Parts: sequence; structure tokens; C-alpha cells
Amino acid sequence: MGFPTKDWTHIYVNIIPSKDKYIICLIIFSTVANGLVPAITSILTGRLFDLLTDLSEFKLSNSVFKELTRRSMSIMALGAASLPIMWLSISCWMWLGEIQSSRLRKRLLKSYINKPTEWYDKNENLLGDFVQLNRCIEEVRSSSAEASAITFQNMVAVVSLIGVSFYYSWSLTLIILCSTPIITILAVVFSRLINKYTQLENTESSKAAQEISFVMSSAQLVKLYGTKDEEQYKFMHLSRLCNTYFIQACLYVSANAAILRFLTLCMFIQGFWFGATMVRKGKLNITDVITCFHSCLMLGSTLSNTLHQIVLLQKGDVAIKKLEISLKLNNDVEASLPEVGNVSGLLEHSAISFNNINFTYPSRPENQILNNLSLKFEAQKTTFIVGKSGSGKSTLSSILLKLYGLDSGSILLGDQDIGLIDHNELLEHITVVEQRCTLFDDTIRNNVLLGSPDFEDDSENIQLNSRLDKAIKFSLLDEFIQGLPNGLETKVGSEGITLSGGQQQRVALARAYMRDTPVLILDEAVSALDISHRTKLMKSIKNWRHTKTTIILSHNLADIEDDDYVYVMKEGTVTQEGSKHELMLDKTGQFCIMNEVQNQYKVSGDENTYLTPQSSSSFVCNTDKSAIPNMLSPLTLSDRSSTFQEKSFKNILLLEEYELEQNEPKYLDKNSRKIGDEEALDQRQILSLKIIISQMIKTIRDKKLLLGGIVSSLLAGATNPIFSYTFSFLLNGIVPGSQNDRYYLLKWSFIVLGVTIADGIFNFLKSFVLGYCSENWIMDIRNDTMHAIMRKNMYWYSLDCNKPSELSALLMNDLRDLRSLVSEFLSAMSTFIIVSLFGLIWALVSGWKLSLVCLSMFPLIIIISSLYGGSLQKYETDYKSSVAKLENGQSEVLLGIKTIRCLQLQQHFLNNQFHNQTTMRRIAKGRSIITGMGISITNTLTMCIQAILYYYGLKLVLIGEYSSKKMFETFTLLLFTIMTCTSLINQIPDIARGQRAASWIDRILKEDQMWYEDTVTEGRVTKIGDLECNTLIRIDKLTYCYPSAPGVTIFDQLNLKLDNNKSVAIVGESGAGKSTLALLLTKLYEVKDGCIYIDNTDINKWNPMALRSHIAMVEQRPVLIDDSLRNNLMYGNQNFKITDKELSDILKFVGISEILSKLPEGLDSRISTDLVSGGQAQRLCLARAILRKPKILILDESTSALDAKSSEKIRQIVEHGLPGTLIISITHDKSMMECCDQIIVLKNGGVVEKGTYYDLNVLGSEFFRITSEI
Repeated sequence: MGFPTKDWTHIYVNIIPSKDKYIICLIIFSTVANGLVPAITSILTGRLFDLLTDLSEFKLSNSVFKELTRRSMSIMALGAASLPIMWLSISCWMWLGEIQSSRLRKRLLKSYINKPTEWYDKNENLLGDFVQLNRCIEEVRSSSAEASAITFQNMVAVVSLIGVSFYYSWSLTLIILCSTPIITILAVVFSRLINKYTQLENTESSKAAQEISFVMSSAQLVKLYGTKDEEQYKFMHLSRLCNTYFIQACLYVSANAAILRFLTLCMFIQGFWFGATMVRKGKLNITDVITCFHSCLMLGSTLSNTLHQIVLLQKGDVAIKKLEISLKLNNDVEASLPEVGNVSGLLEHSAISFNNINFTYPSRPENQILNNLSLKFEAQKTTFIVGKSGSGKSTLSSILLKLYGLDSGSILLGDQDIGLIDHNELLEHITVVEQRCTLFDDTIRNNVLLGSPDFEDDSENIQLNSRLDKAIKFSLLDEFIQGLPNGLETKVGSEGITLSGGQQQRVALARAYMRDTPVLILDEAVSALDISHRTKLMKSIKNWRHTKTTIILSHNLADIEDDDYVYVMKEGTVTQEGSKHELMLDKTGQFCIMNEVQNQYKVSGDENTYLTPQSSSSFVCNTDKSAIPNMLSPLTLSDRSSTFQEKSFKNILLLEEYELEQNEPKYLDKNSRKIGDEEALDQRQILSLKIIISQMIKTIRDKKLLLGGIVSSLLAGATNPIFSYTFSFLLNGIVPGSQNDRYYLLKWSFIVLGVTIADGIFNFLKSFVLGYCSENWIMDIRNDTMHAIMRKNMYWYSLDCNKPSELSALLMNDLRDLRSLVSEFLSAMSTFIIVSLFGLIWALVSGWKLSLVCLSMFPLIIIISSLYGGSLQKYETDYKSSVAKLENGQSEVLLGIKTIRCLQLQQHFLNNQFHNQTTMRRIAKGRSIITGMGISITNTLTMCIQAILYYYGLKLVLIGEYSSKKMFETFTLLLFTIMTCTSLINQIPDIARGQRAASWIDRILKEDQMWYEDTVTEGRVTKIGDLECNTLIRIDKLTYCYPSAPGVTIFDQLNLKLDNNKSVAIVGESGAGKSTLALLLTKLYEVKDGCIYIDNTDINKWNPMALRSHIAMVEQRPVLIDDSLRNNLMYGNQNFKITDKELSDILKFVGISEILSKLPEGLDSRISTDLVSGGQAQRLCLARAILRKPKILILDESTSALDAKSSEKIRQIVEHGLPGTLIISITHDKSMMECCDQIIVLKNGGVVEKGTYYDLNVLGSEFFRITSEI
């Protein structure tokens, strides 16, 4: 176990002494040893300057030069001896930080895996928190590594320096340290203020990351509904809040540092003035004062250096507290259950009984889902559950799998309560295939095998491969896989091809076949398939499962045979049960009514019997057109839509790794890309500092303020040599024989105090102004990057180098590292320039011989820093990339958690995490070694240069070429120069991280124009007028291939005309180009000029936003925003004047008025995709689309998730039409086809048939072949 954490959460909470004892011992030894170096240096320095005690004694003696050499070289030897110790200390501390980071990431992943399902339902900011928590892990790693190394080393140094100082003069030490209580009080006060605003910034940053995640996952929705301005405003508001809170924190950090720096320098003044007075009175000698002073000087430098690290420690403290709060599972560990033998046998041979079940989702306790429900699934039988969307069908599988607890009632397996059965045992023997399938970024083979008992077996396993082949054939994937370049080893997801919705469902069914569990639950598992595939698969499923328990949740009653047992659900209870044949005898029963509604458009009789127009004339639609809400009346567009105006914004939205969910193309192969991921990845070159700083100066908004910050930095740098010069007079005052009056020390003490006050003021202005400018620059970069991302074309979103989690982390996390280029690097550079020029020139004038010796060392400093910087940059870049890969894997777990639990894949993903962490830790180990080496060599070099300067400076004094005053003046100027160089070199790790972030952002902002969406600002923006059966859409000789798969022709010389005020069904097999056509019509993908005309205007001459304002699309997978019902309906419709009455009417119109009555706050109640059923979500999206009053309404498989009654609502809309609207229905549903005015059949890239349902439904036609139930 780690340190006790019950009442104390700290950044070392993940250290396990029993496991980490060796590295802890190394850290303790090296930190203590390294911390003693300053104290030993002070003693050696005091002994060195003791040679000035009586210059006349050694005037003609050579022994002084031998002693000078010996004492000088002792400091150099100490520097050399400290090199391996410091190297070991820094490397071990950094490795300890990596250990903590790895454990935190593992704990975070385990917490996501173990958190209860209701936690996911209630968490409104899941992805945003995920991005923020990963940043917190990095802050804990940094604070427990580099910051802790420096802080604890400095603590040892402070104690040892105070000890040395007290040893040589207790009175002088007390005078020097008398202001320590004030420093401590101020540090505590400022610490609390800094913590407060750091936490506020983290909170808003998390919300901003959540906003990014929504936009990334809904890129198509945002583009189609023209909500980029709305989403941009949300992000900019959150970005501004992050900016405000950071600037507040920066203010207190700057004030804290400046005040403490002033008080620290004052310590030297008061101490040295007192020491000099004591020397003059003969109470102290020069050795005591120099040793004591040097100890306190290094003490002050050490404290000043520690201040910056304390800020990092504070951030780490805030981060670990946020992490620990998130890592608390708030779910009890499952109690030890009595062992239930042979769960598999129980499930195979025992009935599953639901007895008096009452259930509400914890996130919606006011909404009763199941109401005293009782039903029984007989063993080794197939049972169907039907009911309208929202009736509670899908909830049954969730509670059977114990994903949620029951409010009351029980579920029995035979006579055994499942509450007493181990959860993992239950999951192992039950498989659920849902409508929304989850595939992972892996090969098709592994996606099929996931969850199989022998998944980890060798790929050469003959028996496994034989079963796998059967599963592929069973799921009708064999032909598709044979056409793939790498067959089953083809990767899917962000690193491979993209599968259509139907193909994903078939992979999930193949996965279920491989598991072959005693119980199988199919929840709308074939809804995305065309009729032919669906019919074949349902027959195959029944043959496969004829002796096993199978529960099928469906709204398609055609799949049910006469002797199949059926439960009919409504509003959370069972209203009917029995065989289909029995239920059909009750003509007033719900099942019979649903069947009649579904069959009103269905072909009756055998395959050779076809509908005639008269056979459907008896059906009279019970929907009166007057019932359509007032908003649907033929008002002119200007009555409701605002005049389109292209607004220019500097800052906009973000992206998603856009996964094309439609049925075309059949596959997108990375290997065939002409414009591929590899080319984009090749652009990931690290920019030089020169280029980054040049771009920063060009783009930063506060140029005058930046100039003021740089001037303050230059003035702050100038105070260093001035302080050195004035302080040399105080130093000279203690040398025996100095001819100074009694007011000499008082005068120079006040002069130095004035310089100290100026130093504090300029350092505050430097730190705050540059911090202010840097944060504004970062905010602008975020907004500019969002703007660039929003303008990218849809294909750009699918590139592997544009993963959502990585880009989200880049914008909200990694860009923080870029602040250091302005707030710290510019400050250090300006200080270095002023010190180098002003200080060195001054030193040369003061004492050119000693200065030239110092200058001769500069080439060595430059060479070492260049080698260090180049080596570290590579490791920093590789390290951040490995972290991004690890976080992408965690994000995949987060989004697919239900599938992972149901298939018991927790260990698989933990193993993946372990593999990624192993790679990351290998890189981190090299990074820690390089960092430790660079800093330790720099430190040793600094000590060696000091030793050389001590030797040569004192030699010049001893031989009479320099006075002691001249030596002190020159030496202090050179010493501050060296310290500034060292400070700059120590910032190389921060600079390297900032360079990576800047380079990745630069790639996005400066990518080739081919990645940008066509934005014709001068194009047509006028509205489409009311047309009377005129051609609204005309397609002439359209030939199209996806940029990602130029070898796969989607359309080949396609010709098509679609008239206004018509309903048209687009029909074809998967891969025929149906959904692609919709994407082209909405200008989400580009075509050549002269191919597509909308309202007699070439689509490329349309302004995209103006065109899309006339189009609405309801996608196969509904997308809702995590907001109120009102805002979901109004999404993209803000410019329309729509009343609450009209919103209620539209909900009634699409058949979900009951949802409004069940919500506690009505239209203002929060909803999301996870809180409503699939059918309800789809109809909400339809309502939102209709509210746009579109000229073109595209329905992409809009009834695939709906029950018969709900589907009937949509069919009525399609049949009767909407005023002035062309309805395009992409469908596999024959009843939807029948109610359309015209059917277009696509095949081989063109139109092969068109006409009415009755015209095309003849034996031998392509339409008949597609729709016939074989």
C-alpha cells in the first residue's frame, strides 16, 4: 500500500515503499548528498577568500599561490564529484515521477472500467473530464519528479547552509534570516490564492475539452446545421474563462515571486552590513563573514529557485486532489456471494423469470421505465419482445446483466436469484448484440474474437481458425473480407478502414457466434442491414440458436414466425404475451394493431403476388394535414429564416476523427490513399525556436504590451549587473585595510536597497506582463486552430494523425507548455542578452583579464547546451507522442465501456495499456537519463568556471594587478552572467515541450488547401423559391471516388433528376452509393463543376452555409446534444421564431409527445442520447430537422430503430409530404419505399431503375431482387 491517504492527499500518494524501496533509497542518498554541495562550496569559498585576510603576509611568499591553487581546485573537484550524484538524483526523481504517472493512469483506467453504469449516465462532462484528468496526471508527474527533486534538494541545501552559517556566526545568521517569518506568511497566503484560481482554470478547461469532444464527434451535424458560430461562441466563452483564471493565478504568482525576491535580497543587505560592521569592530573575521555570506547568498538563490518549483508543487497538489476525487468509485465492492455451481448449465437449462420488476434509471429517478413487469423466457427457446420505442425493451438486457440494480422485484435463473450469482459469471455466459455496435481500433479478426474464451490463443490454432471461418460465413462477411487487401488482418477504426453500419452489425454477430453463449440477446441487431442480408441472417440465427435461449428485441414483426413466443410491451409493462398465431387472433390487441400498421405497406401473399394500386386504396391515412403544426404551413422562407449572411470569425470549432457511418464506400483502405496519413504525418517536423518566436511576434495581439514586458525583462536583467556593481562596494567594505569612513556601509546599503526595490518591481512586471501576453496568445492560438479545423473538409477528420483525443489534449493541455516560450524563455533570453552585453562589457571595462578568462568558457557552454537541447528534444517529442497513444487507448475504453463489460474485455484493455505504458516508460527512462546528464554537466561546468575565476581573480589581487574592490566588482558581474546562462539551459526541457506543441499546431494551421472545405463566399446566398414540380436537383454525368480510395468508383456517369414537392426513395445494396449521394448533395464532399445542380445553380457556385440552410438530414445514428429538450429541438434553428406551442406540436407530430409529459421540467429538462431510447432520439432528430422548414429533407435509414407505430408516423410524413419540400429517403424498408412518389435504384455507380413501387416490383427487376425476402 501507499502512504496513508485517509485524511491527507498528497502528490506522492501512489508511491509504494515496499515496491519502490530501492529507488527511494537512491533518491534519499543522492538528494541529501547533492543538497550538501552548496554548504561545502560555501566553506571552501570562505577558506579561499581567507587568503585576503592579510595580503602583506604573503606578499613575497610562494606558499600563498600553492594554497590558492589547492583551495581553488578543491571547488572544481567538488563540482566533478557532484556530477554523478546530481545525475543520479535527477534521473531517479524523474523515474519516480514516471512510476507515479503509470500507476495513476492504470488506476484511472481501472476506475473507468469499474465505475457503475449509472455514473456514466449522470456524468455530463465525461470526455472533458477525461482530457483534464490526463493533464492532472502530467502535473502530478512533473511536480513529483523535477519539481520535487529541486525542492527536496534545496531543502537539504537550506538546512546545511543554515547550519554552516550558524557555525561560523550565529548572530550574523539570525540577522540575515530575521525576515523568514514574513516570507513564510506571504508564501502561505499567495499559495491559497494560486490554488483557488488554478482549480477554477482546471474546471473551465474541462468544460472546454467537453465542448471540443462534442464538436469532434458531431462534425457532420455542425456543418449541416450551420451551428459553427454557436459552437464557436461556447468554446470561446470557456476559453476566455480559462484565460481569466490563469491571468489571476499569474498575478499572484508574479507578486509572490517579486516580493519574496525583494525580501531575499534584503536579507543579504542587512546581513552584509551587519557583518562588515562586526569585522570593523574585530568581532568577526573575513573568513567567518565570507563563509556566512556565501552560505546565505546561496541560501537566497536556493530559496528563489525553489519558489518556481513551489508553484509546480501547488499545481500538482490541486491535480492529485482532483484525481483522487475522480478515482473514488462510489460503488461498493460486490459482496462475497455463495458459490453457484455450473452457471453455464443453469443458463442453458433454466428459464429466466422477471418477477414484479420496478425500475428507474438512477440518472432519471422521476421517470418510471419498468412498472411491475413480469415475464419468463423459456430455456432453449427463441422469444421475441416487441413494443414501441421507449417501452423499456432494451432495459431488460441491462438489468439481466446486472448493469443496474432493481428498485424492486427479482430476476430468477430457474429458482436461483441472479443477485446471488457472480457478476462476471453472468457476463461470461450471456451475449448482447445491440443496434449501436462498438468496434475497436484493431483488426477485423481481433474484433470478431474479442470476448471469445480462446481469444488469446495463437493465430495458428487450426480449430480456432475453423470456427472463425464459420463465423465469417454465418455473418455474411466472407465476400466483403475477401475483397480487402489484408483480409481478416485489415485494421478498422482510426488506423484502418471504415465499416458501414450494417457491416459493423455483422461483425458484432460474428463475435456473438464465436462466443456461442447459452443466452443471446439481440437488440435491434440487424436493423442497419438491407432486406436481403437481414432475412438471410435471421434465418441463420434461428438455425444456429434453435436449441439455445435467444431473446430478440425487435420492431420488425416480419421476423417473427407463427409459433414464436412474443411479449408485447408498453410503458414498461407487458400488455400481451403468447405465440404470434395466438396474438393475431385478438384483433383489438396491441400486437395485431402493430402488425396491421406494419403490413399496410407490405407485400402480401407469396413472392409472385404483387400489390396493385387498388389493393392499398382501402387504407385511409388517419393523419389529417391540418394536424401538421402551423410552422409547416406554406409560409415563405423569409417569414421564419433570417437572411443568410456569412459571418467572418477569427476563431472557430474543432474536429472529430470523422468515422463515416454510412454504407459507402465498401472500405477505405489506408494503403491505397494518394492523400494519406503518412503524408500528413511527414509534416510533423519540429519547428525551430527562431521560426516559433517569429510567428509569435507576428500573431500575438498585445504587441505593445509584449514590448513592455520585454523592456521590463531587460530592466530586470539590467538590475543584476547594477546590483553586482553596488554590492561589490559592500563586499569591499569587509576587506582589511579598506579606507572607508563610518558612513560608507550605510550609504552603499541604502543604494543596494534601492536597486533591490527596482529589481522587485521590474521582475513583477516582467513575470506578470509576459504571463498575461502568453495566455492571450495561447487563447488566440486555440481559437485560430478551431477556426482552421472547422474549415477542413470531412475527409481530413478521418486521418489517423487527427485523432480526437490527441487533438483535444493538444489544444487544452499541450498548449500550456507553449506559454513558457513567452513567459519564461523570452524573459530568460532578454535577461541573458542584457547581462551578456551590459554585464560583460561592464566586466571587461572593470577587469578585462578576468572577463576574458570567463568569455573563453562560453563556447564550451554553447556546445554543451546545443548537444543537450538536441538530444532532449527528440526524447520529449517521442515521449509526448507515446503519451498521446496511451490516452487514445484510454479514450477508446471510455467510449466503449458497455461493450467491454459485457464481453469481459477489461483485462485485454489493461494489457493493451500495459504494452503502451511499457513503450512510454522506455522512452521516459531515456528522457530522464538525458535530462539528468544535461543538468548535472551544466552544474559541474558552472562550478568549474567559478573555481577558475576564483583562482585567477585572487591571483590578480595577490600580485597587485587588481584591487580587492576591482576583483569583487568584476567577479560579481561575471558570476551573475554565468548564473543567467545556467538558468537558460535549465529551461531546455520546457522549451522542447513547447516546440512540439507549436509544431503540431502549425501543421494544422498551414496545411495544404486541399484539406480545406470549399467556401465560396461570393457564391449564391439567395433562398430557393417555391417551385411547382420543377426540377430541384439535377445530376449530370457524375463520376466520383473518395479521395481516400481513388481506386473505388462510387458513381460512374450518374444522371438523375429530382423534382420539388416529391418524396423519393434511394434504394440499393450496401456500397451502391446511397449515403454518399446525400453527402455530395449537402456539399460535405466536393465534386467537379457541372455535375450537380441545386435549383438550377451549380453546387460549387453555392455558398455552403446558404445551401445547407435549405437542407436537413436525419442520420442513421441520431445525434443529440447534452442539453435541454428545448435546445436540442432548437439546435441550428435559433434564427427561427418558434413558440413552445409549436415545439409541443412538432413532438406530437413525430409521435413522441409522451416524452414531454414524463420530463420533470418539460422542455427545459436535460436529455442526451444515453437518456432516451434509440427510437425516441431518432424522432427528436426528425423533429429538429422539420423545424428547419427545409427545401430538401434527407432521411438516412430514419426508421431502422423504430417500432411499427413510430415508423408509421414517419411514413405518413413521407407519403403526405411537407409543404414545398423534396423528401429523399435512403432506406431498406419496403413500406417506406412504397409510400414514396418515386424510387431510384442504384447499382454499379449509376441509376439502373426508376419508377413507382408498383412499376418496379416485378419479377426480374433489380428492385425486386433487392427487396425480395429469400
